[in-house]
Amino acid sequence: MEMMHGRDGPFRYVHCEDCGSTYQPEKLDDYGKYYPKSYYSFQYKEPENISARLRQLKRRLRNEYYYFGTGVVGRWLARARPCPVNHLSRHTQLRRDMSILEIGSGTGELLHELADMGIHKVVGIDPFVPQDIAYRNGARVFKASIAELGQRFAGETFDLIMFNHALEHSPTPADDLIGASKFLKPGGEILVRLPVSGSEISEQYGKYWWSLDAPRHIYIFSVKSMKLFAQKCGLTVRRVHFEGTIDDFLASEQHKAGIPLLDEKSYVVTHDLSVFDPVQLKAYEEAIDRQNKAGTAALAGFILGF
Repeated sequence: MEMMHGRDGPFRYVHCEDCGSTYQPEKLDDYGKYYPKSYYSFQYKEPENISARLRQLKRRLRNEYYYFGTGVVGRWLARARPCPVNHLSRHTQLRRDMSILEIGSGTGELLHELADMGIHKVVGIDPFVPQDIAYRNGARVFKASIAELGQRFAGETFDLIMFNHALEHSPTPADDLIGASKFLKPGGEILVRLPVSGSEISEQYGKYWWSLDAPRHIYIFSVKSMKLFAQKCGLTVRRVHFEGTIDDFLASEQHKAGIPLLDEKSYVVTHDLSVFDPVQLKAYEEAIDRQNKAGTAALAGFILGF
């Protein structure tokens, strides 16, 4: 079932016992209707009021400390609120002279943060955003698909190309990864972040596993199948970082109980009305920490290269 809003379904998935991947055997005619204007990745807007700009400044200072090792205030902020397990710095080391392309960027929240740190060139594409977006700090998002990369960036190459929870949404992931890799500079990296099939949480919850995110997630790779898939696309997996969070536990438990992610009783909407108590939350946090360390967590980032 679709369990972000609690509508439509059921949708069929198949699990491959050989490679460990999970996928939709029948593709839908139209996935667009499952990405409404209210979809979470389309909600970012450039900070306008003082409080939003202050939050943005704090993020920039902390990010600059993590990536460039500069700033007394950033160091203090990093100690006060340490880098989350899924922070981009866990995957790659940025430089200000880099050019970065994000595939499936939504309205570009991450791109805006990177441009705020003075990264040389920061652009994204997403076929479902309503229109092209140009931010004041130089970050840009184009309403385009991977098939249109040649029109948008003819003759250009990038140091880092990112699929941040985007490749699993594609009905043609091999075409997309191969197409994007044509724009990678020699020595550059491709970051693919996605749910991991065969992980502890996926095995525990089965059809109730939130990261199936039916029907938006079409191909969900295991660690084994991602390595095979990368080779098929002419790439290799250089390193893997596991970045599971408590959210996968919470959303999966709610899915099992028939509570959509955006329901008023959902933990992400109203903590006080949710079904979780402090003891459960602590147990989930401990389980996630163990799974990330063991390499069995339900989310991971794969760094690929030629």
